[in-house]
Amino acid sequence: DDDGRDNDNGWVDEVEELDPDERLTLEKSILPVKLALVKLRRLAYKVIHSMTIVLPAWHKILEDLQVPITLMPCDVSTCWNSTFDMLDYAIEHQEAVDVVTQRRDLGL
Repeated sequence: DDDGRDNDNGWVDEVEELDPDERLTLEKSILPVKLALVKLRRLAYKVIHSMTIVLPAWHKILEDLQVPITLMPCDVSTCWNSTFDMLDYAIEHQEAVDVVTQRRDLGL
């Protein structure tokens, strides 16, 4: 029974079922989440790829906070659950994320 709404996996795209006003409301409500994820992706990338500036600062911040020195997982489109892993890490290390993003000298 294919009514044209299902994709190949049998899933229904519920966003397509919304009227234009509902869709606009949804898009406005999820925009802050999308923007936060973009910022976390940039932070994770810069920490890993700025070995002479941001990475040492990240390690020092974690050391000062007396937490294990680890790296934020990167969000990888081909890696299942990597967005969740990145967000979960950021929540667990919220104090360190706040400190590093307040450091203007790091260019974040």
